[in-house]
Amino acid sequence: MEGLWCCTEAMDRLIRPFWKPDEDRNRSAKILCGVVAAVYISNQVVRKIINIVQKQQLKKKIKEKREESKLSKAKLEEHLKGKEISTKTVERILSLSFKELQAELQSGKLSAVDVLNVYQIKALEVDKRTNCITEIVWEAEETALQLDLDSKKKGPLYGIPVSIKETYTMPGYPCTGGMMFYFDDPVTEENILVQVLKKQGAIPFVRTNVPQTLMTFECSNSLYGTTGNPYDPTRIPGGSSGGEAALIGGGGSILGMGGDIGGSLRIPAHMAGCCSLKPSGGRLSRRGQNKFNKGETLVQAQTGPMAAEVDGLVNCMRCLLVPEMFTLDPAVPPIPFREEIFTGKHKLTIGFYIDDGNLKAVPACQRAVLEVKAILESQGHTLVPFKPVDVHRMVALFLKSVFADGGKSYVNVLEKDIVDPSLRRIRFAFGLPHWFRKLFSYVAKIITKDQFTYLLIQSGCGVESVTEYWDLAMNIESYRTDFLKKWRDNKLDAVICPGFAFTAVPSGRVTDVTGGVTYTNLYNLLDYTAGTLKVTNVTQADLDNFKHYPSNTWMEKNIKKFAEGSKGLPVGVQFVGLSYQEELVLRLMKEVETCLHKNSSKEKL
Repeated sequence: MEGLWCCTEAMDRLIRPFWKPDEDRNRSAKILCGVVAAVYISNQVVRKIINIVQKQQLKKKIKEKREESKLSKAKLEEHLKGKEISTKTVERILSLSFKELQAELQSGKLSAVDVLNVYQIKALEVDKRTNCITEIVWEAEETALQLDLDSKKKGPLYGIPVSIKETYTMPGYPCTGGMMFYFDDPVTEENILVQVLKKQGAIPFVRTNVPQTLMTFECSNSLYGTTGNPYDPTRIPGGSSGGEAALIGGGGSILGMGGDIGGSLRIPAHMAGCCSLKPSGGRLSRRGQNKFNKGETLVQAQTGPMAAEVDGLVNCMRCLLVPEMFTLDPAVPPIPFREEIFTGKHKLTIGFYIDDGNLKAVPACQRAVLEVKAILESQGHTLVPFKPVDVHRMVALFLKSVFADGGKSYVNVLEKDIVDPSLRRIRFAFGLPHWFRKLFSYVAKIITKDQFTYLLIQSGCGVESVTEYWDLAMNIESYRTDFLKKWRDNKLDAVICPGFAFTAVPSGRVTDVTGGVTYTNLYNLLDYTAGTLKVTNVTQADLDNFKHYPSNTWMEKNIKKFAEGSKGLPVGVQFVGLSYQEELVLRLMKEVETCLHKNSSKEKL
């Protein structure tokens, strides 16, 4: 109404010189005021109608896409039933480890089609419980048949089914990132990693779900719906590679590809019970991904593998770090997989922590780290306490980087979408004026008693000039320098820490516990290599130990509340190395996994 009043006053000034009598001028001003008011109201009504029509069109597209996806899955299920694959065959193939499956495919004992069909059966089963699959890759069976016909030329990943995160471009399939904004964008370029995997004999067979905008560890969007955790479908699988983790953690895939800008490979691996690797920047090609937020360059998303076991990660990296990828993407340094580092036997000095200084990890996550510490010590490694450099300083830099535009990109894409319930608070916050957000951050700090909430709102205001952006870049470099100095002062080769601050929370409650992301954001800002391995499951003793967990802040109280009923959920540990130390991180993950399997076998005996 303030704008309307200004318009009326301006009109009055325009006509004033031409109307001498006061009554004529007043009459004209009233007429013009009425005209302007009518135009303004009409404009608002028209905009409202257009918005309603657009939303109805979106809902129609969503309904059609969901129906198409449902029919596609039903069609595949019917096709597989017609093959009459025995339960015994399904169980035998699914029981094989990655190495065993690879060996039987290479020897010809199993065909690519046999393996594909079995994993399709299991994937559809997991999808019914979790809603993790967005689309069936229909050309998969044709690819498998062709591989079997030309079986004399077997690549190292011959016949291995691979699930692909929805953000990877594949011609003929939408690449939306969970956003209707990108639904109609034609996809003509095939993701480089997908090209290389196929060249090595792998078979992409399904595409998996992601959260709307990819910038949350929920896994829900208006187009494909909500993905549940394979251990408890009422809880989240993590995000943004949540569909991948749910499928792999549920046994429906043995190898998959995801991405990570703040923990999107590691959080889901921790919450859904699989393993993953976030390489350092540039080790793997990033070409052929969803376009959202590509202009942000200070903290960049990394592509990486997810798998049921570490051997899957190792073999995937071996097969990606090849001349084929270096030729397709010359920006990637031509560094092949370094076997001498992965198979190294020298003893290491490894730092560990269970509290990053922002939010204390829950009892199950603390126990998991201490169990891995004991395993590594039993292998002859030296474990030393380590505390990250000022995590609040880190998270302010991280958030200011990824939201450098003050959330404008969020608002732009969500204006043309039906906002998922898990993002409504964030969308509302980004729509507020900067001055109000900054004021509200201080109020929120007082109410919640939580430093992270304050930093989230403050840093979400972004930067206001190119100079401020450059200052931000220099501050990030300064933090990296300080962290590396502390790493070097402690003579560390690697670090282990919680996979996250807590285990999977109920769906729809992520915005109540956002502070846990500091455990993963840290290694994105530093651009270090980081992998996550499932180590254990939540026990009743872990839940009993919550009596010692703090309840000082709103977030800590929520974490304790959401832990109720979490017995049996998976718990992961994060393994960290410096940039370009993927082989070292995988070596440690493999050592720990081997010991865990041995211990598990002994317990069964």
